[in-house]
Amino acid sequence: MELDELKKSWNALNEQLQKEPIADEKQITELIAGYKANTHKSLRRLVAIQRFSIGVGTICLAALLLIWLLLPTFGFNELLQAKIVPFLGFIAISILVGMWWDWKTYRWNKNTHIEEMSVAEVSRRTTTFRQWTKYEIIVVSIWIVLFNILNYWAMEYHLMSIGVQAMLITLFVVFDALIIYILYKRVIYKHLDHIKKNIEELKDICTE
Repeated sequence: MELDELKKSWNALNEQLQKEPIADEKQITELIAGYKANTHKSLRRLVAIQRFSIGVGTICLAALLLIWLLLPTFGFNELLQAKIVPFLGFIAISILVGMWWDWKTYRWNKNTHIEEMSVAEVSRRTTTFRQWTKYEIIVVSIWIVLFNILNYWAMEYHLMSIGVQAMLITLFVVFDALIIYILYKRVIYKHLDHIKKNIEELKDICTE
């Protein structure tokens, strides 16, 4: 008896759901517009970060040029100056390469038009950028190691006591790891994860 009543209730509910759709076309359109707006917002923030990075790189290049011009006035001995010059050159080349990379990825994200492209195309472009970001983290990690080695050599930290060297190395490692974590995990990947989530939601809606 209870089974028959359960079947009747289920059939009645099923008929009601068929007569009254869960979401009409207007609601679906609003959902799609909302997810696109959120995706565009996260992408716009990534573009702003890249534009800011290019600006900071330009300022750093100008500062390096000024330091190089004023280097003889700092009172360093000739040996130390001979070490600092290639160190500054390494930093300058690194900044130029970084600015080129930021400009490349900036143009890529800038040309990702959420409103004009299909969900599949936006997904492909953001996935490509996400993969590029992984490569970027690897390259930046290698660069940090090289930078610290050159800095260690140029500033002659190796002439200090073992205790001071151990403390400096620990500070370098902690500081570098913190910078990478904050920059990529808490900033860039935060927006990438938002974009990924919104695109997945859009895919689900568009395939229903």
